[in-house]
Amino acid sequence: MFWQEDTNVEHFTLPESIQEVSFRIQSKILPMDHGFLLAQAMLEYLPWLSESNAGIHTIGIADGNGWEQSKEGGFYYPSKRSKLTIRIQHKYLDSAKTIVDQTLDLGEYKIKVVKFINTKLLSEMPVLFAKQVVCDQSISEEAFLQQCFEELSDLGIKVKKMMAGLERTIQTNDGTIHTRSLMLADLKKDESVLLQEKGLGDHRLLGCGLFIAQKGIETIES
Repeated sequence: MFWQEDTNVEHFTLPESIQEVSFRIQSKILPMDHGFLLAQAMLEYLPWLSESNAGIHTIGIADGNGWEQSKEGGFYYPSKRSKLTIRIQHKYLDSAKTIVDQTLDLGEYKIKVVKFINTKLLSEMPVLFAKQVVCDQSISEEAFLQQCFEELSDLGIKVKKMMAGLERTIQTNDGTIHTRSLMLADLKKDESVLLQEKGLGDHRLLGCGLFIAQKGIETIES
């Protein structure tokens, strides 16, 4: 039997230029489709978000099993562990912290930003998942994957494993945005970080094209 292990060790230092910044929040109820409302409310306090390739994660619900989206009748019911997370350049950190003690006005819904939790570097893990990547309404799964493959190739990312997931929509003042979820696996460390830094497609402030690390393919929820 001949068996040769890969002895090449990939040395990589995580950059500090772009980080995840999290805040504890309070909110009685939120619509499941709250990306546009949240972005508009955040821009009232942090207008530079629109000019810095920043991203705003939609708000999930924390329970004993991790971050899940508890839903009933099209609404979220945030718990005490729910948090607001944004992905920004490190130079904007002090400005971002000014939203603490502010109330984000989402029309019929309110979010009180209670306190700053922490900052976190991007991940070097090989499996990434984006809940929503913008696509055309009529696009097939195969065409969507081809589109993503081409965009990733333009970034210098060599796609080895990629899988499309659920279709969703986001309502905005300008109409409906159509999205699909996307998973990539077997990424190199530098590719993983690059994709988290750059994102994929449009509407990062609505939570689109934002990739988060997963321990493995089996941990990804649609």
